[in-house]
Amino acid sequence: MLKGKFAVLSLAAAAMLCLQIAGANTVNSGIVDKCNSTASSANGVNFACPQSDGDALSAGGLTISVTVKDNTNTAIPGIPASDVWIKGCADLLVLCGGSGAISASAATDANGQTTITGDLAAGGCDTGVNVVVQGIVLGGGSCPALCLGIAIRTADTVGPAGGPPDLKVDVLDFSQFGTRYPSPPKVYNACADFVAPFGTVNVADFAKFGAHYNHKC
Repeated sequence: MLKGKFAVLSLAAAAMLCLQIAGANTVNSGIVDKCNSTASSANGVNFACPQSDGDALSAGGLTISVTVKDNTNTAIPGIPASDVWIKGCADLLVLCGGSGAISASAATDANGQTTITGDLAAGGCDTGVNVVVQGIVLGGGSCPALCLGIAIRTADTVGPAGGPPDLKVDVLDFSQFGTRYPSPPKVYNACADFVAPFGTVNVADFAKFGAHYNHKC
């Protein structure tokens, strides 16, 4: 009789385990799901500076709206503002302070929503940005790519020996800017085009560069 009870208990335990495994994906994880979370913005160009005194995204109509959800498509509230930031889609931006280069304007609300509105402390030049939440890049992999069409341009485009940007706007950057100014007649390079209307590198771009010369992270 005792053996029979153990057998019944074992069967019951196995059944519970199967139910738990089968229902694993229906349990709210509270962990950011890159496929269920979304981000959106208008397309445009943003000028950034390592000193974090470039143009705010909101000033150019480029505010990024973010909605964060978990594996069951449930909103995740209360994610700190510092846990939401952006990076270059092609990894061509060098961020001052890593994720501290820019963060959300507030923690996610009850609907898992927040915005990114500020200015980016960075060097480099990239044609778009990804949104990163708690280290997870939204989209990608099996999900539709979430590369937002915000081109980031900065006066810091090169480092020593022609290497990556070094988070300071100095004579190396001035020299490189000089190879692109003015355009025309020089071949157009979008990374030197800071001021609308875009498509030429002219005195307005020169003035923008000059205003940020010697700025650094």
